Amino acid sequence: MVFVFEKNVRTKYGKYTYICLGHNVYENGKSKRVWEINIGRKDKINEMLPEIKRRFSKKPPIPQQFAFGLVYALYSISKELDLIEISNECTIKREQGFPVGEYITLLAINRAVALNSKSQVQKWFDKTALSRYFPDIPESLTTQNILNQMGYLDQETIRQVEEIICKKLYSEFGLKSDCFLFDPTNFFTYIREYKKNTIAQRGHNKKKRNDLRQVSMSLLVTRDEYNMPVMHETYEGNVPDVTHFKQVLTLMERRFKTIGLELPKITLVFDKGNNSKDAYKFLDSKHIHFVSSIRPSMNISKPILDVPLSDYQELWTKKNGRKVFGYRTTTTAYLGKGKQNTLIATFDEDTFALQEYNLDESIYKAILKLKEFIKVQLNTKPQWKDPKSVVTKIERDILKTKKLRSIIVISIERIHNGSELELTWRIDETAREEYLKNLGKSIIFSNRNEWSTLEIVKTYRAQIDVERQFKELNKRGRISVMPMYVWTNEMIRVHMFISVLALLLSNLLYRKIQLAGIPDSKDICFEALEDIKEIRLYYDDKGPPDVLLTQMSPLQRKLFKILDLNRFKGK
Repeated sequence: MVFVFEKNVRTKYGKYTYICLGHNVYENGKSKRVWEINIGRKDKINEMLPEIKRRFSKKPPIPQQFAFGLVYALYSISKELDLIEISNECTIKREQGFPVGEYITLLAINRAVALNSKSQVQKWFDKTALSRYFPDIPESLTTQNILNQMGYLDQETIRQVEEIICKKLYSEFGLKSDCFLFDPTNFFTYIREYKKNTIAQRGHNKKKRNDLRQVSMSLLVTRDEYNMPVMHETYEGNVPDVTHFKQVLTLMERRFKTIGLELPKITLVFDKGNNSKDAYKFLDSKHIHFVSSIRPSMNISKPILDVPLSDYQELWTKKNGRKVFGYRTTTTAYLGKGKQNTLIATFDEDTFALQEYNLDESIYKAILKLKEFIKVQLNTKPQWKDPKSVVTKIERDILKTKKLRSIIVISIERIHNGSELELTWRIDETAREEYLKNLGKSIIFSNRNEWSTLEIVKTYRAQIDVERQFKELNKRGRISVMPMYVWTNEMIRVHMFISVLALLLSNLLYRKIQLAGIPDSKDICFEALEDIKEIRLYYDDKGPPDVLLTQMSPLQRKLFKILDLNRFKGK
């Protein structure tokens, strides 16, 4: 509903009454102001009659809505980062059309707010207020043009852009972290076998899509409240984590030196899947500190796992009242007798309770399947009257793991003069208790021998923060690497780089919001920004439209002021 109303405004020069035009809609049973426009001061309305007649003597204005808040917030961060200039500096292109930096920046903003293919970027751009800031670029946002611009970024150029950005983060944005979290992951794709693609390969997919080819990516982020990505590498989906880690260590060293950090002050945190003698020897030769973990199945793990819980010391108590304990010793693992490093076994009551519950659930489901097999299949066919065939079937489809086979003990006997089988089972409580002995425990390995046990354990547990960044890259709605609509090695690398740029811009934006004292979560702040829309009122003439913004909530007004979005209004 469009209506005319009066509005009192107090300024430093006095109090004035304005005649305004507003538009309300009903949402969830409540009236919500979509837009309002000042027609003029009531005491000067006569002077403004010619302009008012221009606006209202013909047809009412036709409103069009455009995304404003979040896209301009991200664009303002990209300007602070000089992303366009850095990208242009690292790419060589003829002075023809728009620079590569503008395309890359717009693609990163697009990835941070929407998930669409390259063919949909132009359509998305036309619905944002950015179309005012880049009035001539929409026609150039075709699929082929975008792919052509992405072609200017090879693997080494991507690394150069990241290095300059990281240096700027530390020199101008005030990042100080010298502790870094590293983790690799993979993303499944629908890419078929293609001679120009060696990156998308079949491997052990973390989403259980082993039927599809996958692309792997490693991520290095800062250990602070904002977990800024400072390096990423895209690599073949069939390369094991441990192999990639050995290869990427030299690139990490180069990145640390580019940033200007001293290697002996750095602490690198990574998981046990990256362990190898070569990796630890490299870190030791460069005097880089590490906090990692060791597999419980290793020979060096068994003695420390056998230490009774009574010898553990309490490290901290969680909010739910459950505790974390630790036992500390030394080891010469990986680096030889001359290197005594710290080994810590931890016991987490929360983790133990969850793992015990999962074990009992597995036992319960296995028993249900055994009952179902007895009821439906046993003795129904010749092969199900053969003990060997029955045991093979059970071990293959029901008791699949060694732990289940040790805990659930089956017994097969012949009955009815040997013509049929009887299958029974029992729970071996001794085997169950033996398995429970090592639940809730993990083993941490570090050469930060001067640190306290608590500090080492807390640092290792920060590994969950890099996993949260991967969750961001898996989100369906914004930032996500998926879906992947490119299929050559070069385009896949640039696509992954753009997603990491989107993650970086989002994290920097949230960092700026939090440093300004706004405690709300990232999702709440971004949704509030996303709801700030630009309204353009087009009149029935050739004059320019009136540009205004939707009515803002208190949180939106704070964000609008903090991010200085007023500079982008009506441009």
